[in-house]
Amino acid sequence: MDQLLGAVLVFISTLTGQRILGVATQDLEPFVQEVLEISQPIKTESRFEEKLSTQSATISKKTVYKDDPETEAGIDTVLDEGANGKKIITYKITYYHANTSDGGTERSRSDSSEVKQKKEEYSRELVSIQTIDPQDKIISRGTKIVWHTLDTPEGPIQYWKKMRVYATHYDSRCPGCNEWTAIGMRAGKGVIAVDPAVIKMKSKVYIPGYGQAIAGDTGGAIKGNIIDLGFDDARTAGWTAHFIDIYLL
Repeated sequence: MDQLLGAVLVFISTLTGQRILGVATQDLEPFVQEVLEISQPIKTESRFEEKLSTQSATISKKTVYKDDPETEAGIDTVLDEGANGKKIITYKITYYHANTSDGGTERSRSDSSEVKQKKEEYSRELVSIQTIDPQDKIISRGTKIVWHTLDTPEGPIQYWKKMRVYATHYDSRCPGCNEWTAIGMRAGKGVIAVDPAVIKMKSKVYIPGYGQAIAGDTGGAIKGNIIDLGFDDARTAGWTAHFIDIYLL
């Protein structure tokens, strides 16, 4: 009987969480469910996005001249126009998007655009480099000397090459100039500055409206088909820079 009574007391004490007749039971705390009252739900999104980005740069073609001894000097023929090359670099860019919104139905479109502006570059990985080589422009340049006669106000002259150039003028008082030319000639009327890669130094040249001259000087701005006509006084020369045909004698 005592054993049955003791078992009953233990069972009751377990249910009530109390100490009965010296029998200890485990303390049980009541479960409380807390609910946070919020008018609008908070929605937070974050994601990564990968895109391929391509950058390209032009590789300029070169111009190559090939001498043709069978063609008259001064006659150039384009054999191949060539083509510019290209360097193409491809990257894989990972963007990070952080988008926090209140999820409300009255959210404006302007707010959505602001969210898009939170897109940031997270990483950049080189995927490939592709190079398309340029093709040279090839020009056949005649080198055969064929003499021609040109009637001038000073009388007929013999020339072997006609060239189209841009002719400016100068004198010994121009910035960087002095009384002596690059090859030691005295500067002034009858001496012109040329690009030695186009017209050899000491070449004899006839320029309509100027007369005969010697290629005896150079200049930093005289590159390609540009010549600079020497005068004793450029201010009173009456020359205006323009394109003109000149003749190599």
